Amino acid sequence: MRHIIKAGSYEEKKLQALEKIGVFQGEKHLNKSVWIHAVSVGEVNIALKLIQDLEEILENPSFILSTTTLTGAKKAKESLSKNSKHVYFPFDLKFICKKFITFHNPSILLLVETEIWPNLINVSNELKLPVVLINGRLSNKSLKKYQILSAFFKRSFNKISFAFVQSKNDFVRFLEAGIYEESMSVSGSIKFDINVRPVNNFSENEVNYYKDKYLFVCGSTHPGEEEILINSFIDLKKENKHLVLAPRHPDRFNEIKEILNAKKLSSTLYTEISSNPYDKSDVTIVNVMGRLLDFYEYADYVFVGGTLVDHGGQNFLEPAVFNKPIIAGKSTYNFEEISKKLRDLGLLRFVSNKDEIISALENIDVVSESLKQEINFWLRENRGASDLISKEVCEKFNLI
Repeated sequence: MRHIIKAGSYEEKKLQALEKIGVFQGEKHLNKSVWIHAVSVGEVNIALKLIQDLEEILENPSFILSTTTLTGAKKAKESLSKNSKHVYFPFDLKFICKKFITFHNPSILLLVETEIWPNLINVSNELKLPVVLINGRLSNKSLKKYQILSAFFKRSFNKISFAFVQSKNDFVRFLEAGIYEESMSVSGSIKFDINVRPVNNFSENEVNYYKDKYLFVCGSTHPGEEEILINSFIDLKKENKHLVLAPRHPDRFNEIKEILNAKKLSSTLYTEISSNPYDKSDVTIVNVMGRLLDFYEYADYVFVGGTLVDHGGQNFLEPAVFNKPIIAGKSTYNFEEISKKLRDLGLLRFVSNKDEIISALENIDVVSESLKQEINFWLRENRGASDLISKEVCEKFNLI
């Protein structure tokens, strides 16, 4: 009840609150559908690619895409086709999960990456609803957390019908967690399928604003990282330097602006540039979602956020698609295999503090044509997981 009252002033939050407790809109579903759960934007992008591939296989398909966050919901609603519906993920309480499944009537549940919800999995098992893990990944850190309550969580892992995991390391960890060996396969990462070079969406004014600047683009930053990056930028000896800060949560722009003001750096919001192309600010704060790839294309150097703090890192493939030199902190467990490969290729350099960041930026190596070709070959070679998983899900669970 507190959740609903708090959300009452904002319609989308109210809808989120109601659906979380099992108050659904519309009529009960009679036709079977594929239910895919994706937490937020990154997982939604994976789900959308999977839906696209499943649509090519299934006859008259119907999809339910659930998300946890409002940003994930926004991305889903903007991108879903007419045969798909977005809903908010229910609280993991047995009676709510049972009500959700009974109302939406899915034929299968696909959980994206690492979404282990014990009550949901148990109820699905009782109702004979197959639960499949898609693009599964499990870090050592997460495995240790599950092992603390092994007696509780192992039963849930045992009930997963099948898991398509990203790497051999993930396979071993999920095996330790409790998924049966015969119920898993290493399928690669769907992130390679969704990270292809897109068309840049900058306006002419925006292109002109950034094209002659030395751009240090910091993507998906978290609290605790921005101040280190700002201090590094201040001491950076580069002509016409410009810092781009794209926080993981764009609504943090006021907080970041205060840090910049305290450091006596001028800043502008990304949304103000088109109308003020002659602005002379030191820093751009990206206050909207969905524009990070545009900045990566024009970047001279990229920092990937969630790595100087213990968050496990954001998407390294996004700047790699543009063959941009990358720096990151050492917390990369969300992209363990990918970050190691990019380091081995020479595109990624790990840093721990301001001095190491400055050293990396001031001693930048030009990305050679041969390295670009090697990176692009690696990216191409690793695509195809979504198509493979879609076909195997349909065959294993008789969806066709």
